[in-house]
Amino acid sequence: MKNSRKALLVGLGATAAIAAIAAALAYEEEAVDKISSYLNRQRMKNFVKDHLKGSQKLLRTIDDLTDDEIDGFLRVVDRAGDWKETALDLFSDLKEKAGDVKDSVGDRLHK
Repeated sequence: MKNSRKALLVGLGATAAIAAIAAALAYEEEAVDKISSYLNRQRMKNFVKDHLKGSQKLLRTIDDLTDDEIDGFLRVVDRAGDWKETALDLFSDLKEKAGDVKDSVGDRLHK
């Protein structure tokens, strides 16, 4: 075989290999997106079951929502959860400080 024909075959083989790798990566990314979408839907359904008394109407509606709508809802829920934890921490700190002030004032009055 001539060198130019070998080079052409090697080039075509390399191109085919690169195309196959790109297709596999695209398929993998699509699979990851589908799994992520499914998990977010299940997470939203669990939220409805746990916090909204498992309304069947809401659970059916979740299936009709777009992935962007579900992502937006879950972002709001995550922020609200963070806010709730922060508020509970602040109230706990406030309670501890109020107890410290009470003890300090009590000690001063008993001296």
